[in-house]
Amino acid sequence: MKKSLFALALVAAPFFAHASESNGIGYTYAQLDYVYQDGAQIDGFNTYPNGFNLSGSYAFTDNVFATASYGGTEDSRYHAKYKNPNWSLGVGFNNAIGANADWVSQLTYVDSDARVRLDSDFWGCTDCRANMNYQGGTITTGVLGRVVDGLTANAYLGYEDYNHRYDGNFFADFGVVYAFNKTWGLHGGLKLAEGVDTYTVGVRASF
Repeated sequence: MKKSLFALALVAAPFFAHASESNGIGYTYAQLDYVYQDGAQIDGFNTYPNGFNLSGSYAFTDNVFATASYGGTEDSRYHAKYKNPNWSLGVGFNNAIGANADWVSQLTYVDSDARVRLDSDFWGCTDCRANMNYQGGTITTGVLGRVVDGLTANAYLGYEDYNHRYDGNFFADFGVVYAFNKTWGLHGGLKLAEGVDTYTVGVRASF
């Protein structure tokens, strides 16, 4: 309960700051990333899932935008195959806090499946499949800024919580985008959560 209240306070923080017009940082784009996770565990086994994620953002006003994503990761080891398809929908709010920076907060609903299929010959099982659907969400808040022309970076603090007695946890989310021109750019990201580091690299098209 205390974690949830603290997370909500983090999101509310920027609304007490002086609101101003957008400083030109874009919030309308489509992005395709390669995803690699280090340290993930399923039933006590270490896994290293990788895959792809398609995401996007659309700015409704200077200060309000929506987000969406669809993707998944998978791994095969220990005579088993692991899959984690997922999707999300969210809403974000941004306020300019300087000539080159915004304070950004986001609320996101997440739907994630953890699927396991065991090798029946090795494990000697009759029902060799398991599927757990996690539903919940994330809250993030932090700074998105223009470092130099063509290069933006973000540093967010987040909180995530899901059903099935998942113990909510804080995480840190960092990202950079280098724009070659007004449309195309390269993206890199790092999410540090309890026991799991998620790396992303991909291409972004801004509109």
